[in-house]
Amino acid sequence: MLRLSGKPKLQRRYAATDTLFGEKTLFEGNCTSEADMRIEGEVTGDLLTTGEVVIGEKGFVRSTVTARDVTIAGRMEGAVKADGIVRITATGRLIGTVQAGSLIIEKGALFQGTSQMAVTSDDRIFPCAMI
Repeated sequence: MLRLSGKPKLQRRYAATDTLFGEKTLFEGNCTSEADMRIEGEVTGDLLTTGEVVIGEKGFVRSTVTARDVTIAGRMEGAVKADGIVRITATGRLIGTVQAGSLIIEKGALFQGTSQMAVTSDDRIFPCAMI
């Protein structure tokens, strides 16, 4: 399709659109998505995605989070289940349980709870790191 200027109209190709719970947003309930999620507000309820979940520095989550990868830079109380990596950054606080392929806890982070690492027959060691 041509515009009046004679230049072809660009068509955007979108993959999954991110789901954003913005700062000063309070969400209560369950959310299921195939897109990545970013939480900068407060969420109470279960989050399920095939993508990544990022809890920003101002984010607070009380729930069960099930995702491919999870990064916690804010606060979380609950259970985290990830096929891949769970990362708790230096500003992150997690009180709860983790079930993941890999767990990375950066220096300065707080993790109070239990973790269970996914171990396959190919794994020779538990993929857990404290940075």
